[in-house]
Amino acid sequence: MQGFAVQPVFTTTQAIWFAALLTLGVVVQLAFSPRRRAIMGGLSFATASALVAMPGAAGVTLVRGAYRLGYLEEGRGFIDANLRSLVWMSGAIMAGQLAMRFLPPFSLLTGALRDAGRDVWRARLGRWMGGAR
Repeated sequence: MQGFAVQPVFTTTQAIWFAALLTLGVVVQLAFSPRRRAIMGGLSFATASALVAMPGAAGVTLVRGAYRLGYLEEGRGFIDANLRSLVWMSGAIMAGQLAMRFLPPFSLLTGALRDAGRDVWRARLGRWMGGAR
């Protein structure tokens, strides 16, 4: 029986891209969500936005990149390595999102972000439908 997986290869470039994508995601959220930021406060909003963006950014840059390099070093072809690394990326993103949503330290902030978004949309729909002036 063969081993379960190839050894992932992590590089500094992957960490740099992860940090850049995570920073970009938080900056975009801070710039384009002033009402949510006002409801939650700047620091908790930035932290919650980072927690929400982290699984996707980590899955794409760290996990997929590390496994793709591992498969390439194992001698697999370019397309084979990319397709196999997609499975690891998808699993990592799903596990990360579940952790952010349901594990207590993270779920408090992401739940507050979700509630702030719900409050913003409730007020917005109220204005649109003429309920709130």
